[in-house]
Amino acid sequence: MKREIALSCQRSQEYGIDHVRRNKRQKMLSPAELSERRWQNKKLLDILRPQFEEFYKLLFPNDFIIAAVDSDGYILHIRGKEELIEDSAARNCVPGYRWTEKDVGTTAISLTHKLKIPIQLVDDEHYCRQAHGQTSSTAPIFGKDKKLIGIIAVFGSSEQAHAHTLYMVTTAARAAEQQLRVLRRNRELAANLNFLDQTISFFRIGLIILNSEKHIWRVNRAGAQILKRDDLENSPLSEIQGLNVDLDQVEKSPESWINKEVRIKVKSNHISLIHTIQLVTSEKGERLGAVITFNEVKDIYKLAQNIAGTRAHFTFDSIVGSSPALIAAVKLARGAASSDSTVLLQGETGTGKELFAQSIHNQSSRCNNPFIPINCGAIPSNLLESELFGYVDGTFTGAAKGGKPGKFELANTGTILLDEIGDMPHPMQVKLLRVLETGEVYRIGADKPVKVDTRIIAATHVNLPAAIRDGRFREDLFYRLNVFPIQIPPLKERGRDDILILVSLFLNEGATPPPALSPEAQNLLVSYHWPGNVRELENCIQRALHLCDGKTIEVKHLGMSHVVPEVSPQPDGTLDEVVRKAIEETLKKTNNSRVHAAKLLGISRATLYRKMDKYGIHSQLA
Repeated sequence: MKREIALSCQRSQEYGIDHVRRNKRQKMLSPAELSERRWQNKKLLDILRPQFEEFYKLLFPNDFIIAAVDSDGYILHIRGKEELIEDSAARNCVPGYRWTEKDVGTTAISLTHKLKIPIQLVDDEHYCRQAHGQTSSTAPIFGKDKKLIGIIAVFGSSEQAHAHTLYMVTTAARAAEQQLRVLRRNRELAANLNFLDQTISFFRIGLIILNSEKHIWRVNRAGAQILKRDDLENSPLSEIQGLNVDLDQVEKSPESWINKEVRIKVKSNHISLIHTIQLVTSEKGERLGAVITFNEVKDIYKLAQNIAGTRAHFTFDSIVGSSPALIAAVKLARGAASSDSTVLLQGETGTGKELFAQSIHNQSSRCNNPFIPINCGAIPSNLLESELFGYVDGTFTGAAKGGKPGKFELANTGTILLDEIGDMPHPMQVKLLRVLETGEVYRIGADKPVKVDTRIIAATHVNLPAAIRDGRFREDLFYRLNVFPIQIPPLKERGRDDILILVSLFLNEGATPPPALSPEAQNLLVSYHWPGNVRELENCIQRALHLCDGKTIEVKHLGMSHVVPEVSPQPDGTLDEVVRKAIEETLKKTNNSRVHAAKLLGISRATLYRKMDKYGIHSQLA
């Protein structure tokens, strides 16, 4: 950042910026132009003004000024103590002035405007001496398609400089972006709304129209379906228990009634909603009533997951290989997809457990609903409960305002993948067991449960029966999870053909045209035991693609210098004779135990049976 500041100061000198005092002829809007710009940025200012009031309380009011700047660098709004604003006016730091680098040289506003990143400058890092002794922290606000739409700036004495100030400013900018996204979506949804019955009837979210006395005038079709009532028209709003609306407060603080979460009761039904209330007024400003738009929380979460990209992308077509063990696992997984039973995926690290989980979800009846993965072993035990079950407002210091849903709620009507379930802390296993038994979750701090319809897939590399014996895993939880167990084979048991199929896949995905494999490289790949399984193989091929500068991948490109081939006396005879003799001798050593012999030979039992059939060994040893 020091380099960027130095470059900015160099440009400031080239622009002829006064190093001592602000330019009296600095670009400034007329009152009419300023009013027009404020109108053009009304949506942004409507969000920032109330946000500034809250943000300002966190600072020292007597020491800081907070300002809103538009995408062209014009200051549109300022909040602070009158004496500080007067002092800022002497530096042209008041609404109407443009603060680009060509106007004022190196400042936090001008640098953020140019670089589009958060900036904090202290004392003589500012180009003009009038700003020395000051600290300024700024953060950009981006709109659709990452276009700069504004800047939040905080100014104060350099004695008050602190990195936390920049963090707070940046957080405020991100919050403003989120609110703008919400408003943009609401605006797009509401664009086609009008009071015509046909439009109201086919609107896709719930809608209630109230008169000025808070009696329900109309409920659209979606609203009636969500509320499970078609007889609410002409009833008082109090008929919907829990939906408390104060129209006077809506008029005073309209921003406080946007996207609020509420739990209502209609007859015997409890429903969680996200709702927004908007007053309807006449041209003379007389209150005519209000419009309430709402949707079920689970549908909002589903939309959020689609936007955030947490959907399952892999299908069974993504699972490649022809080994009997893999084909058997895929067959079981396809069967699991046709039911809602809990699935337990077991396999070594890197075998593709999440690939199987996503494939099961995408072939199930829940494929259009959320797929939420969570690694139970990667999250600290003191945070795992809030991640899984969520929390209510005010549960603990730093908790998100309004509370936060857990992964089970986010996965409602969809699938949750409890990855590395074998590493879940023992106290959490008890709480998970209750969810499996009741289908209900309690947010931390809540006194009422939330019903969830979530399909559970658990995955682990841990030997759970052994973990039960060691007291690390609950036996009752194991039986709850082990409804539909699927064992995913390690790569070493899938054999040469599967390794080469995967190598070909990774080569084609990584380069066009893909390079060839030298015979030596191929032999090394198929002879290695791959403790990291498919993930290790993929990483190995990606490395080779980066290092290979020709048309052929050699052994040196694989990064497998740690692999030392075993050197042993070469037996006489053809390859088939050697293989046959090795199988016969191993079977004799194990008293004809196929299971033990397969382990000693380093192959799967299916491979052993196939080779015994090929060489007719079983008939000779019978």
